[in-house]
Amino acid sequence: MSDALTEEFFAEVSDKYYPQVLEGLEHLGAGDVAGGIEILSRPLHTIKGVTGFMPGFESASTFTHSVESFLKKLQAGSLPHSADNISLAAHGVNSIFAVIEQIRDLGAPDQGEMDAVCEVLAAASGKGDAAAGPAGASCLAVEQQQGRALLRVTAPRIHRKHQRDQIVGAIISQPQETPVVLDLTGVRTFGSRAWEDVSALAGHWSISVRGLSGAARETFHAGGMDVLLALLPAEAETGKTS
Repeated sequence: MSDALTEEFFAEVSDKYYPQVLEGLEHLGAGDVAGGIEILSRPLHTIKGVTGFMPGFESASTFTHSVESFLKKLQAGSLPHSADNISLAAHGVNSIFAVIEQIRDLGAPDQGEMDAVCEVLAAASGKGDAAAGPAGASCLAVEQQQGRALLRVTAPRIHRKHQRDQIVGAIISQPQETPVVLDLTGVRTFGSRAWEDVSALAGHWSISVRGLSGAARETFHAGGMDVLLALLPAEAETGKTS
């Protein structure tokens, strides 16, 4: 596709599609799920169709289809309109624009990021290895390290109540004078309700978080957790001193 046509497409994205998407996301955030998805469906359907015919942008079309499918399940009521699902929907929609910009600017999307988003959406839909395992399965290991309680979360996704209860239980079992480090290395998603449960304990325990990445990092910052929970810098994550 010529540069002129690519520029024309991105002008449409900037002037027309993205403002519509922002409106749709605003409705989603306000609890108007059906109305928000109805607004989102028009620009996303167009982006999916156009990128499907743009050389080099085909992967963006496939990715947009995955996000659309998740939105349709929410709209149909086959998925609950939970805070986590709404957050994942918004993350997927925003990722579409990141993907097309990566293709335009770098020549290719970040395949790892696309795969991670698709896995998260599949997990929330009850598909794939992301379905979080059987209820009651252990999702963390607790170690005592250098005067701190280190809670290593071992499940790739934390959304279920039994997982949240395990993490909260591990924290409250520690003496309040013992600093707690929540290690999320390798955790792909950490639901907003899980963050709320952990942050509710921050007034009684000193809780730090390390190993944040991907959607887990996004929900951390989107929920304002950085005000309540300390985020350890990268150099502190090894537990080593120079």
